[in-house]
Amino acid sequence: MDTPDRDGADGPATDAFHRSEPAGGGPRRVLFVDDEPGAADLAAVHVERLVDGVETVTYAAPEEALGAVETDRVDCVVSDFDMPGSNGLELLSEVRAVDPGLPFVLFTGKGSEEIASEAISAGVTDYLQKGVGRDRYEMLANSVENALVRRRVERDLHGVNAKVTALHEFAADVVACERVDDVFERTVAAAEGILQFDRCVTARRRGDELVPAALSESVTDDEVRVFEVGEGVVGTTAAEERTMVVDNVTVDPADPDDLEDPENCGRPGVGRAEGSAVADPVADDIRSAISVPIGSYGVLQAVSDGYAAFDESDVEFAELLAAHAADAIEQIETETALRAERDRLTALFDDLPLPAVRTVALGGGDRRLDATNEAFERTFGYSAADHGYREIREAIIPSGADRHDPETVLDQERVPRLEVRRRTTDGLRDFILHVIPVRRRDETVIYSVYADIGEQKRVERTLRKLHETTREMFRGEDREEIAALATRAAIDILEFPNSAVRLYDPDAEELLPTAISEEATAALGERPAFGPGDGRIWEAFDRGKPVLVDDLDAVDTAVGYGDLRSLLVVPLGDHGVMPLGSRDPGFFDDTAIQLARVLAANVTVALDGAERTAQLRDRDAALRREIDRLEKFAGLVSHDLRNPLNVASGRLGLARGLVDDDDALAELDQIGDAHDRMEQLIDDLLTLARQGRTVDGLEPVELAEAAARAWQTVDTADARLDAPDESVTVDADPERLRTLLENLFINSVEHGSTDSRENSDSCVTVTVGPLSNGFSVADDGAGFEGHVDPDEAVEYGTSSDPHGTGFGLAIVREIAAAHGWTLTVDDVDGARFEFRTGDRTESFARDRIESPARDRTESPARD
Repeated sequence: MDTPDRDGADGPATDAFHRSEPAGGGPRRVLFVDDEPGAADLAAVHVERLVDGVETVTYAAPEEALGAVETDRVDCVVSDFDMPGSNGLELLSEVRAVDPGLPFVLFTGKGSEEIASEAISAGVTDYLQKGVGRDRYEMLANSVENALVRRRVERDLHGVNAKVTALHEFAADVVACERVDDVFERTVAAAEGILQFDRCVTARRRGDELVPAALSESVTDDEVRVFEVGEGVVGTTAAEERTMVVDNVTVDPADPDDLEDPENCGRPGVGRAEGSAVADPVADDIRSAISVPIGSYGVLQAVSDGYAAFDESDVEFAELLAAHAADAIEQIETETALRAERDRLTALFDDLPLPAVRTVALGGGDRRLDATNEAFERTFGYSAADHGYREIREAIIPSGADRHDPETVLDQERVPRLEVRRRTTDGLRDFILHVIPVRRRDETVIYSVYADIGEQKRVERTLRKLHETTREMFRGEDREEIAALATRAAIDILEFPNSAVRLYDPDAEELLPTAISEEATAALGERPAFGPGDGRIWEAFDRGKPVLVDDLDAVDTAVGYGDLRSLLVVPLGDHGVMPLGSRDPGFFDDTAIQLARVLAANVTVALDGAERTAQLRDRDAALRREIDRLEKFAGLVSHDLRNPLNVASGRLGLARGLVDDDDALAELDQIGDAHDRMEQLIDDLLTLARQGRTVDGLEPVELAEAAARAWQTVDTADARLDAPDESVTVDADPERLRTLLENLFINSVEHGSTDSRENSDSCVTVTVGPLSNGFSVADDGAGFEGHVDPDEAVEYGTSSDPHGTGFGLAIVREIAAAHGWTLTVDDVDGARFEFRTGDRTESFARDRIESPARDRTESPARD
């Protein structure tokens, strides 16, 4: 636990990982805020003991804690509610303004139903009451750990989405490269910037050799060399065109037990090499490596000085990066071949696999259709033999689409590459249009070649729709609604008609069929719950990894899958799984798998949120039941006590008539005093139970009128009331506000003795006045005079009067808490009580009254 030096001039040191996950698996930092001495330290000590991998920091002032959030790395905040200057919900608002996603746990000793409701509405991560007993800290530790786990999951999801987006941007960028060397260089840059591989190299295949093409800045020429295809990790990757991962390059192949992770990583086409058997040569500080094929054009390799530094996620993203690079290289080589073969293009035109049309420029933007190849006729349904140039142009270009000026296109120095949308026989599709002019002496022939990019556009549109669906799932009321939304997203967005969500029932230890599409029901029939050993679906949940079966007819399965031939099951964390099926074998390609995993990750986070919301609702309902129980208990106790007390009082009256002895009568008088005190205690007990209930309905009450009515019902002796203007109003329950003022007036009259002042004959003056966000009640009497601490004065049973019950100011505190007000007690120049609205509502409509007496009440230190 770390308690910062609050007196230092420079303040806490700036953390380089502010608002990010600790680097290298370091401790997560939890910040505790509590103005009560030792409370934050005690909570921090328990959390450090109960939660692994955390570092705690404590603060006594909210403004200091906010400063730490602004400058340091903080992974979670645990705050008290009632603190001087700012309560816990105000601190939550200020913290979320700095870091909207930072977990915030409200851990308070002055909780109420109203505070719990406000906390949930304000977006608090969790709400706990301190209570008593060791289990309260276990609950706090569990809450902090859950918040940290959810924070990490959200960051991981954000990181995955960010990487996917960045890789698609890389694909759009690298496709513009004109040289293969540029692709290899940009691939290294992307591996560094997106995948955070700080030591990587690309090697280009030239015949039977792999030649280094681009290096990271941290890699020197001495660390790389030319490899033969099939030699080492790089050569094996190129020869077999599959990803290779080396977890420990220093392992002796003769002793494979030394490998930290010799198991296959679980993905088809990925191998793990046994140390130096294939890793030679490497620098001395290299411990692990990953090599990914860039199609048939080369290899991307990254190395690390740590063991097993590359996980399955690194493999997936590296393969996606390499696939984009391979596509770009393929496109460049295609374009190069087109330019090199320009003079022979006419002869090859009919055999070109891409849709192509040949036109002749006539000037003025007009053209003559010369020929269309078979691919063009199959794709668009038009041919030069049966249609003219303008007829085809008007037919295949959708209304509202961009129409490129033919003359402008021809004036470009480079071969134009235009992204266009065209109407085909299969509907609207996206293409890259290559316009290749061949200028001859007598005319200019233009070859227009269409390369389909519909799949790339489809993935981009799918990701956008998944993002929109994720927001809708976060608004779901319960797990079943989220499961239904997820299944509908798989059908409508990913186009997987045979989709379902199975949620785990921990009591039955089974995966229940929560949401199943109509198509899946038709293919499979009614599905039972699945438990351990029930086929691939349970296997995916148990292992926490996706399971893919390309052909169900070719494998043995523990359960039947009806008419389905392909199966993909993606886990939803501890919540369950999402099974996806198809009647076609080999239906799920790499893109489908990646999109399904993105959807599953979003569903998992939404289910985490629904689970937390349900827990908060259950806790709120339990608090309501406890309040009702306590109130019934207080009424029952008071009723059962009043009956014997009434009997005792009656018997006492009879006894007085039978006794003539003065000493005996004096003793009976003392018994009567005891009866009166018991009666007062019962009344105060009922008042505490009833006045502490949360106020549901508020109405504007004139503060001056409420004070005057309360003053009339109190034996004020020679005391004097100084009330505010009639324009000052407060939103409150009128009767409970009146009770609050009566108790404060009684306290001032009974305990505000003026004997300590120079003029002992002067009376006590009680002042009721407005604050900027509340009101105050103060007297100019002797105050507490050291007999009672101001903060302890409002506790149950605290009184400087040996005959008092000690409930008067405790009732004041309960009424303030029921309204959601913050109570501050001071004894400077008498007793002073301040009531502030906090964040509950804009409860006070007031006019500022300028006078010397009220200037003193508006202390900047308290407002």
